[in-house]
Amino acid sequence: MNHLSKESSPYLLQHAHNPVHWHAWNDAALARAVREDKPILVSIGYSTCHWCHVMERESFEDEATAALMNEYFVCIKVDREERPDVDRIYMEACQAISGSGGWPLNAFLLPDARPFYAGTYYPPVAKYNRPSWKDVLLSLSSSYREKRDEVTEQAERLTKNIAGGGLKMLRIEPEASDHTAWRTAVMGKLKDGLDPSNGGFGGAPKFPMSQSLEAMVANAVLHGEGVHAYDAGQSALAMLNGGIYDHLGGGFSRYTVDAAWRVPHFEKMLYDNALLLRLLAKLEMTQPNPRYRKAIAETTAWLQREMLLPSGAYRAALDADSEGIEGKYFVWQLEEIEGLLPEDQAKLIAEFYNITEAGNWEEEHTNIPYRTDSLKVVADRLGLPLDVAEAKLKAARKKLHDYRFTTRIHPGEDDKVILQWNALLVSAWTWCYRALNDGQYLQLAEELNTKLTDLLHQNGDWHRNSTGGQLGAPAFLDDLAALAEARLDLFDVTSDLPHLSTELVGGAVVEAGSSDRSNGDGAKELLNRIARDFGNEDSPMYNLRAAGASELPVVSVDLFDNALPSGNSQTMHGFLRLSRLMDDPEYLQRGENMLAAMAGSLERYPSSFGGWVHAALLHAGADRELVIVGPGAAAAAKQFLSRYRPGLLVAATETANDDLPLFRNRYLTGELRFYVCENRACRAPVSTVNEALLLLDGPPADTTT
Repeated sequence: MNHLSKESSPYLLQHAHNPVHWHAWNDAALARAVREDKPILVSIGYSTCHWCHVMERESFEDEATAALMNEYFVCIKVDREERPDVDRIYMEACQAISGSGGWPLNAFLLPDARPFYAGTYYPPVAKYNRPSWKDVLLSLSSSYREKRDEVTEQAERLTKNIAGGGLKMLRIEPEASDHTAWRTAVMGKLKDGLDPSNGGFGGAPKFPMSQSLEAMVANAVLHGEGVHAYDAGQSALAMLNGGIYDHLGGGFSRYTVDAAWRVPHFEKMLYDNALLLRLLAKLEMTQPNPRYRKAIAETTAWLQREMLLPSGAYRAALDADSEGIEGKYFVWQLEEIEGLLPEDQAKLIAEFYNITEAGNWEEEHTNIPYRTDSLKVVADRLGLPLDVAEAKLKAARKKLHDYRFTTRIHPGEDDKVILQWNALLVSAWTWCYRALNDGQYLQLAEELNTKLTDLLHQNGDWHRNSTGGQLGAPAFLDDLAALAEARLDLFDVTSDLPHLSTELVGGAVVEAGSSDRSNGDGAKELLNRIARDFGNEDSPMYNLRAAGASELPVVSVDLFDNALPSGNSQTMHGFLRLSRLMDDPEYLQRGENMLAAMAGSLERYPSSFGGWVHAALLHAGADRELVIVGPGAAAAAKQFLSRYRPGLLVAATETANDDLPLFRNRYLTGELRFYVCENRACRAPVSTVNEALLLLDGPPADTTT
């Protein structure tokens, strides 16, 4: 299985006429390093990386610097979003050397791809307590030529460290003696990590960390600890007030450089917005708020307006910069606003979004819109009735947005279609459908799900990404796991069996780990593919990329839920969900083995494993099922989706169906029946929605059938 990239990435193509002789990460580049006995310089970044572009302008576009790079190294460019396997290994090398990492990531390798040095940004002249890039180049090229034994020894140590480090989190034993104590410790640490003044976790810079907030919402509902839902909601509202949220166009920036959510790093990533949509939907289901509903609608409108590609899938990101200036597309001067709006609207906008003549950002007279008061407080301050203020604000926001969208130069666009990120958006929209009972969100989810198959599934194989119709590397673990979760989410809201398994409709169920059909694309087939192709002999975890011949020096295993959920946490959750749907102990064992191996790490570092914690909370809760069979079952099922009941499995069939264990022996011709079960004990079936709701949400009964 060849994972070597072609030069299709926007990130690679933008360097096509650079004086550095950049190669893609491919067989030819690696072979050249061996043939010419040159070290490899691999520069890893992504299209919206601000400091990647800075280093490009300062050093890589300088003729003298480029000449040094071309003379002494085989230079390779890698887009980390296309090749997370390459990025992960050399980022671990950087962290082992310096204790930190980031992008641009510049790694120096032996011709066999083992790293011997790595760092991030280097200036063109020595400053910021960093050597100049030229000095780094000359020093490392000299060491390679004159101290080869030392360089090789360093590469050997680094490679062993990376190879042994991927699974070290599995060796941490839990301190708690039972689940209740474990949950108390985990949730206590999450709450202790919250910023009590500004919401969210930690200080500056501040990231959304939506997976940990989702875990807090689930815990609140499962265990009646409402303070955790309140804290998650306050964090979300703080983001919606801050500059991280685009108040004119919708959508969230990647993070803020301050602790109060006001000053964003202006790039917008597809995955952040998908995860935040899912969080907002769950918050709306537990503590309804028009702010959540508005943000869901605005962010969805932004996705369709600015992120949707002609292919029907969604681009990876929008850059922070336009015209070479960070944030220029998004910021405002008071004088500009006053020239565009009537005086009363300009004054309202300025008051509501903290726009001043002096400016509220680093650049003089420049403002980032953010909220500190409610519209009612501002309206009272200006002597306006609330309904009048609402109408004026709506008109002013539309005019400013339309001016910005039609007049200003837009940020750069990264048009990669990435499987994992789009799959997260499919999941997000299923939750928006639940929360808002609006069919447009289900339609969006189903359309995107279909497009992903059209674009990224070819000859029985899935691919990581597509750019301009050209396929990238074979799909990684996180791609297939996210897609499996998306299709489980689709099944949850539609009961459409092909989302669960393409083999189910005909009655031939594939066993876990067996060969799947070449076009298998249900959740079951995707998880079977993971079990078959991504297994790790040293642990219950799964490798980032499928087994086979590899040009990389070590196998990579990703466990952390950082900005994105890890492939392993999604795989674990997928196995546990599938085990309930299929009543299959093998899937259950796989998922529980993974979860048990991580229990100590989750207890010690819960904010680094938000997806794992969320799944652990759901799995430890009661197994609850609502099975609806008979005429009108599909329509009836919709009435149980809008309330957040973590762990409740809802499945419906209009006809007799023995393919899914949940449906067997439950169909009676012409009758609509509701079966409510908990921990494999079922209540007597009922025949109306209201009776089923009472069984689900009312007091427990004393008898079972």
